[in-house]
Amino acid sequence: MQQKELYRSIAEIQQYWESRAAFGQEAGSKDVIAKALEVEAIARYVKDGMHILEIGCGNGLTAIELGKRFCVDILGIDYAEKMVEAANGLMANERVKGTINFRIGDVSTLPCLETYYDLIYTERVLINLKDWEAQKKAITDITERLRLGGVYVMCENSMDGLERINDLRKMVGVSPITPPWHNLYFRDADLQQLEIRGIKLEKVDCYSATYYFLSRVVNAWLAQEEGKEPSYDAAVNKLALKLPAFGDTAQGRIWLWRKIS
Repeated sequence: MQQKELYRSIAEIQQYWESRAAFGQEAGSKDVIAKALEVEAIARYVKDGMHILEIGCGNGLTAIELGKRFCVDILGIDYAEKMVEAANGLMANERVKGTINFRIGDVSTLPCLETYYDLIYTERVLINLKDWEAQKKAITDITERLRLGGVYVMCENSMDGLERINDLRKMVGVSPITPPWHNLYFRDADLQQLEIRGIKLEKVDCYSATYYFLSRVVNAWLAQEEGKEPSYDAAVNKLALKLPAFGDTAQGRIWLWRKIS
């Protein structure tokens, strides 16, 4: 299945995220288990003392959770003003080990930053860009802000992973999933072939494979058999929080880029 090319206005996408700012834990996604798995996956690359940049921080949930666990300095930026307001509102009621600041900004403003970072991460952010050319430029601009040895934890969605999920859904008689209108998922081969001077694609972490198999295949089939809509908080979905990742059904993946020179 090929992802259809659609007219995706940047202004419309930004307005969509502005409208999500008031949704609390569901601001970034209604699937809070997938969100929890993302946070755990990103946290594996964080260490005390790091200087961190989050691009597309939304309402700050991930940055605040990392700030509670690690003594780090985090700057979170987002182009949705209401998301930044929500992040600052949440931060006002939290205690963290290091420092966290939120402000308006996006991937197009990174060249204006004067600081270099030990770790930069995005969480389903670059899939909101208009095309592959914009995504390539974003990855290049992000990795330019890394210190030597620093890493970019690119937590984004894979079209190849979604297609494998749909192959299994077809086998059990469940209709295919299509990406949301505002998303352009990555092709694994495009990223494997991307060359950026001084940057190495060190690994691909298929952290979400177990969850997407359980939730999008098993739970979807069970719900269909019972004649109801699948629920994100179904008991079978929660198994993924206790099991390791296995298989090739990882819609959510981390591409780990390291600054080597």
